[in-house]
Amino acid sequence: MVEAFLKQVIGDFKPYHATKGMTYEDGLLLIAAIRFFEVTGDPVYRDFLYRYMEAHIDDKGQIFHYSLEEYNIDNILAGNALFFLWDDSKDPRYINTLALLRSQLQTHPRTASGSFWHKLRYPNQIWLDGLYMGQVFYLRYALKFEEEGIAEDVLRQVENARKFLWDEKKQLYLHAYDETKSMQWADPVTGRSPNVWSRSVGWFAMALADLAESFAAIDESAAARMGALLKELVEGMLPHRDPVHKMWYQLVEKPELPGNYLETSGTAMMVYAILKGVRLGWLPAGMKKEALLTLRGLESRYLVEENGRRYLGGICQVAGLDNERRDGSDAYYLSEKISVNEIKGLGPYFFCYAEWMLQEQTIQ
Repeated sequence: MVEAFLKQVIGDFKPYHATKGMTYEDGLLLIAAIRFFEVTGDPVYRDFLYRYMEAHIDDKGQIFHYSLEEYNIDNILAGNALFFLWDDSKDPRYINTLALLRSQLQTHPRTASGSFWHKLRYPNQIWLDGLYMGQVFYLRYALKFEEEGIAEDVLRQVENARKFLWDEKKQLYLHAYDETKSMQWADPVTGRSPNVWSRSVGWFAMALADLAESFAAIDESAAARMGALLKELVEGMLPHRDPVHKMWYQLVEKPELPGNYLETSGTAMMVYAILKGVRLGWLPAGMKKEALLTLRGLESRYLVEENGRRYLGGICQVAGLDNERRDGSDAYYLSEKISVNEIKGLGPYFFCYAEWMLQEQTIQ
């Protein structure tokens, strides 16, 4: 059972980075716990959320080991758990923590086009990853506290991602964009990195699905735009699935490349986004069957059980872009470690089942 697997992961939990704040990796597990609690009502998930937060914020709601001045958009993601905790407890510390993360976005540096830099150490760059890290929280904050102007800002930043990272010829998204076109990986004309990395596309797909849901409460035209972009993204990705397992490769459009492999995290992210897109009405109903075929294919390829414990493999541990080793090449993306039970694969895998359970109220 998937619930037993999630409880195994919660039972084994250690912070992804013990000397950093509420990391995005931890945030994926927090979000999974919330979604399973909302579907099942099992207090194990709720209790985990409170234990985590007690270990990561002080009595005034300040985050341990957090530095606003890093301007790292990744540090925003785990804040999504605070909306649930505030609604559940009305503990004022959570309002203070939410406000702290919101304050980062008030002064977060931006590209000339108006998008958040991915990190202070990655100036003038838009990464697909960052749309999930920051914009989902940003819009939820606007809805919760009725702050004006955020919804329009979110929409502009999503449109920038479409403008700068969508390849019309390939009908696929590239990983990142450098506005200055000065990074080693940046095309001197377009500023884009050269490869279609499955997890980066997955991050953006999940962002579009979640933003579509949030926008539906305040702006149906914006929700429809998110849905249309999600549909375009999915239709571009579907022809690149492996015919046997229905998964996507680490480098999506290069299945014959030696060393390329079917990658779990990007695949699971796509499945989640498709399932949610179908539920929200932005994707055709028939895509649900295709998403579930992919989920089953992922499990047949990489999920194993040994001595009562489950292990999910095929997960790219990390990948990024810089002016050092991470040059955006084929060789680079295929050089990163492939891991088992890594949260960037586990989190989206659990999202898939929470979404399926929400729709079906049972695991088939």
